[in-house]
Amino acid sequence: HKNKIIIIFLLVIGLGLILFGNTKSKNNDKNSKSEFSSEIYTKQLEEKIEHFLLNVEGIKNVNVIVTLNSSGEHILGEKTSSFNFLSNDNNDSSYISEIYPDVRGVAIACTNGSMDEVRIKVTKLISAYLGISSNRIEIVNFG
Repeated sequence: HKNKIIIIFLLVIGLGLILFGNTKSKNNDKNSKSEFSSEIYTKQLEEKIEHFLLNVEGIKNVNVIVTLNSSGEHILGEKTSSFNFLSNDNNDSSYISEIYPDVRGVAIACTNGSMDEVRIKVTKLISAYLGISSNRIEIVNFG
């Protein structure tokens, strides 16, 4: 009889640890996923710009750093067939969309970055691609 009580007690404790451990882990995963997604977004932008600029005449080497205004915003809510009910509450809300952060600035080091022709061309391309003003783009010579 005593052994049964001890086994039941251990099972209840084990089950409680499993349940509380999963809840805590899920919350940590949500937070790290939000922070990590802006890092991924920044890295993807940098890689796209680098790949694109390597196809521009006069550029053989390039390194790009993108700075964002914020980490973005998740819009949560409940999606139905005809309406979206937005919610700021994280409890039982389903994910609707993510608003990507605005680009604050771009720093580019590239081959011939000190040449006016290359600087003007790259500035116009990046300004058009990202929708930012030219004063948010800085270009220097690679090396």
